Amino acid sequence: MGRLGEILLILCLCLTGTVSVSAAPQIIEAEGTYIMGDNDSPKIARDAARQEAMRSAVEKAGVYVESYSKTQNMELTEDDVRTISGAVLKVTNEEDEPQLIGKTWRYVVRLTAEVDTDHIDLQAMMAKRKEIEKLQKERDELKKENEELLGKYQKASGSEKQDIGSQLENSYAVNAVFDRCVAMIQRGEQHDAIHDLSDVIHDSSVSGSPRAYAYYLRGRAYYELNSDNLALDDFDAAQHEPHDNSVYPVWRCHQYRGLIYYDRQQYEDAYTELKKAWEASDQTDDDLWQDLQRADEKAHPRTITEAPRREGGGVDWGRLIGDIIAQSIDDSRHHYVSPHDGAHHPHHWRD
Repeated sequence: MGRLGEILLILCLCLTGTVSVSAAPQIIEAEGTYIMGDNDSPKIARDAARQEAMRSAVEKAGVYVESYSKTQNMELTEDDVRTISGAVLKVTNEEDEPQLIGKTWRYVVRLTAEVDTDHIDLQAMMAKRKEIEKLQKERDELKKENEELLGKYQKASGSEKQDIGSQLENSYAVNAVFDRCVAMIQRGEQHDAIHDLSDVIHDSSVSGSPRAYAYYLRGRAYYELNSDNLALDDFDAAQHEPHDNSVYPVWRCHQYRGLIYYDRQQYEDAYTELKKAWEASDQTDDDLWQDLQRADEKAHPRTITEAPRREGGGVDWGRLIGDIIAQSIDDSRHHYVSPHDGAHHPHHWRD
């Protein structure tokens, strides 16, 4: 092969290489800072700085996600970008450093994370957008709980500060695991989530509502894998663990148990579970509402009564029409009021 042929071959390889070589993951660096007050816990300072760094990292990841979505000819809303960014962002390295600035201590946390666009299936994620959004809402609520506890901690003093500090340290520790596991479920990494959640469940220091939530999340992962029996076992375990729904939405066990029963054509059980979920929720979840309506229709089908007859034969049309109107009024009183029918939504259940 002559020199010209070698050059042409190299050019061809370069051109084909630009098509076949995968893009490297986008590397993101983010930093969070927490200014320590008197008697502040270093652990709390570090965790608060980390949460701030994570918020910054998600915002930076959003730039890449939005840009990537345009190459896929997809238009994402601001909320879509934020939700997907939180799901696909993976932390690869973390460093923390206490710094003395004058007479003030501060904690700095630096994160290195990546967004691997080669492994983002936007079509699949958008098809499951509502489920991903529900999980994101749970992640946001856990972060909000940390922020509210931190605000109380900063204002407290003495023994009260110590008590709130203990709550906050535990909250940061377990919620960091939950946040990571929810992101795994959002990305479809169910087996990894199950592994990490099993570690939480087997940790004797975790009890009450956090333990119940760990069971619920593991059940969600099994549900996504279509392992319905394992999912039901975890949902049952979550419900039997002492808990409340003030922070962790363990009530969603009823929702997913209802969906499983519906798929199994156990419509009465599905209706019962979905009704419990709706009553425990903030009653703004349209999908849950529709699932409940559908289960109710299957569990309690409306029947048309036999047409009344006149004396001497023939259909008594006046009475029949009157019966239909009366039944319609009765149904409107005993059936649900749609959550879209006004700002205040009373809910009437069938007797």
